Amino acid sequence: MLGLIKELKEKGVFSEADYHFARLIAEKQQGKSYSLRQQNLAILLAALCNYSYSQGHSCLLLEENLLQNLLPYSEREYANRINEQIGFLPASQWIAELQDHIAFTTDPKSKVSPLVFQFNALYFYRIWQDEYRVAEYFANAIKRAEHGIKQQSTKQSAVQNLGIFDRTFDPQAIATILQKYFPASPQPTQINWQEIAVAMALKQPFTLISGGPGTGKTTTVTRLLLALQELYQQGLRIKLVAPTGKATARLKESMDNSLARLQAELALPEALIAAIPTQPETLHRLLGVRFYEEMPRHNKQNPLLIDVLVVDESSMIDLSLMAKLLQALKPQTKLILLGDKDQLASVEAGAILAELGKFIAQGYSPDFVAYLQQTTGQHLPAVEKGNPIRDHLCHLTQSHRFDEHSAIGQLAKLINQGKAEESWQLLQAGDLAKSDVVTNSPLTLVDFMQFAQEMDVNTVAYQQYCANLIVKSAVQNYADFLTLIQQIKAQNQPLDSEKIQQIFTAFNKVRYLTALRVGELGSEKLNQGIAEGLRAKGLVQFNQAREHYLGKPIMITQNDSNVGLYNGDVGLYLLNFDEQGKARGHFYFENGKRELASRIPSHEPAFVMTVHKSQGSEFDHAFMVLPTEPNPILSRELVYTGITRAKSRATVFSTEQSWKTAVKKPTKRQSGLALLLQAMLPSE
Repeated sequence: MLGLIKELKEKGVFSEADYHFARLIAEKQQGKSYSLRQQNLAILLAALCNYSYSQGHSCLLLEENLLQNLLPYSEREYANRINEQIGFLPASQWIAELQDHIAFTTDPKSKVSPLVFQFNALYFYRIWQDEYRVAEYFANAIKRAEHGIKQQSTKQSAVQNLGIFDRTFDPQAIATILQKYFPASPQPTQINWQEIAVAMALKQPFTLISGGPGTGKTTTVTRLLLALQELYQQGLRIKLVAPTGKATARLKESMDNSLARLQAELALPEALIAAIPTQPETLHRLLGVRFYEEMPRHNKQNPLLIDVLVVDESSMIDLSLMAKLLQALKPQTKLILLGDKDQLASVEAGAILAELGKFIAQGYSPDFVAYLQQTTGQHLPAVEKGNPIRDHLCHLTQSHRFDEHSAIGQLAKLINQGKAEESWQLLQAGDLAKSDVVTNSPLTLVDFMQFAQEMDVNTVAYQQYCANLIVKSAVQNYADFLTLIQQIKAQNQPLDSEKIQQIFTAFNKVRYLTALRVGELGSEKLNQGIAEGLRAKGLVQFNQAREHYLGKPIMITQNDSNVGLYNGDVGLYLLNFDEQGKARGHFYFENGKRELASRIPSHEPAFVMTVHKSQGSEFDHAFMVLPTEPNPILSRELVYTGITRAKSRATVFSTEQSWKTAVKKPTKRQSGLALLLQAMLPSE
């Protein structure tokens, strides 16, 4: 079996890591009294488990067609050869075959082994442990909400009265506070999901508020925090976090705008406004994650002393980090997760929002519907036997950014529905959509297929031609922000916060996003090409692209708590003049931080970033570059995420085949979280 794994490694199916883990299991089982079939099956599953984890799955579902789905069509012959070595044992019998094997366990609570069988799936022990901890947290929170379990006090209180949320309010008190923050009377034909979300979060220990761009997630959570502080007499300790520096900057901007608007609308007192935090921090900083240590500073033994935690862009959080976060929360802490369940999942393994989102299609329980009617006056349908998980989930549906006439909004909807042909037609009709009723600039399209008759799309020359087209576009679109930097430099004046903000605003008007990191249309080569193109136009000056030159944008790729910079932070290299007119260069960041180039941790150019890296960001005009031919990285979530980074205009560089392939292909991350969570809750 190990020989077959090696052959498939050489053909690019398995990686070096897959092969070496399989070899490790082969070595560890030597000298044991296992049958040849058991040994071969153990080696096979070791390789498959590692492969599955590398693809972002938290587990490997043991399906009958597992091998056929894994192997490319050209290598399907290997399925028969592999099956022959395991005696054509069906997948339904694999667990029983290896239940006594040293490397596997079916009861991870009592026997620790590298590999775990649970719910007809195979896990690494560490990943199973993370998934179990996440499910356990949510299950315990749901049980507390259902049964009104009061937590006993400990000495580590975030406020003088530890069980601050043990104090409950009758529905009338909640109705009164909701009427204040949602003064418009509900329309009988339209549900105000923002008000439903706030009513839910006032009652529940944890709430997931999902919604697409512009649906008002931040506005909703701002109203929620104001309501909480008013109910609890401004005594709550609240923290706001997001996965990346860029996401924290966006959250701060949104919170500031929402607070200012609500203060003006509702004439809120200054003391109440002051009780709402507006300076989010990264999740790594909050937890005290240290680069060389597995355990963060805040953990189960040293929990965070806070009463309410709001986590934005939670779809970006991988399973391991989410487990660390939930372990660091006291049971009394109220958790609010914000995110878009339709966005890309985290880069590392896990799909927590997608797993919880599976329950959104179900109905609320009768008791919870009655509570919502008492507090909001809104009538929601109830199901006879509601799922308790559903009572913690709210999905916002109305976009305030993209109305029904917006091409971006229409396109995002078609993508989520998997309508490849209709979405492609809308892209092609972008120029035709220019009418008075379109409030947002329409989508435009550069279609690489129009050159297919002249060039073979598979040739390097064609790839380079496409790359040159993108570089030419980027040079033109980045000219304004670089010209502004030159104009400010010519003033020979110190850089103040207003000028820095002006520069970042100009930079964020445009951003190029790509599906790939490597290759002619990957972020690495496109960044290099754009820098060279800008130099040719005299917009930047350098001898080598690696130099730090005026206007160079970078993205941090490694957390560094000592410097205070984190993965995803975007900076610009700018010159600052002192009072004597002497210039000195620094990297400036949107959060106001300034650092010498010598202190900057690992980073990369940021004229172009991958769609994955763009999560948590928004730009006036987003340009998305897809491969010219189908690629495994293409998915419905990827193009949806890329398109919705645009606030007013989006431009797509794609072939018809690549676009349709992506829209037709939803990401299906394998996870047992939903099953595990359901199993932990009592069945009634």
